Formats: sequence, C-alpha cells, structure tokens
Amino acid sequence: MIEEGSQNFYADLACVDADAMQRKAMLIVRITDVISAKGLALAQASALMGIEAFCLESWLKGHFRDADETVLHACLHHLEIQRH
Repeated sequence: MIEEGSQNFYADLACVDADAMQRKAMLIVRITDVISAKGLALAQASALMGIEAFCLESWLKGHFRDADETVLHACLHHLEIQRH
C-alpha cells in the first residue's frame, strides 16, 4: 500500500524538530539556488556569506541539523544582496 506523505518529509519520518528541519532545508535550497544563479564557486559563496567553505559544503551535502536558523537566514541575505 502506498501512502501519501505530508508536505514535511521530516515530520513523516518522525524526526525531532521536524518543523525547524523543514525550514532549514528550505533555506539551504534557497542558498543553493542563489549560488547557482550567480554562478559562484564554493569559495566565493562562502566568502560572501562570511563562513568557512567546509561549513557551506557540509550544509549543501545535507548536514545542517546543527546549523542555526538565524545564521542560515543571514547567509542567504548576504548572498542575495551581493552583486556578482
């Protein structure tokens, strides 16, 4: 039997802090989209966001559980306001 899931993958898997994880995942998607749209390399993007490249790389690989949501918002903002 196939069961349709909700709009929150993390809630469907009964993850702790599912709503926060969903919000963080959406921020990472937006960060990824901006990086791609601007054609930035990892080092360029991380410099614009003020974080280490290994941190950004980790987030982009899906390791963002411990990332602070406020920091993710700030990083996205820094990317969006920069011209490239």
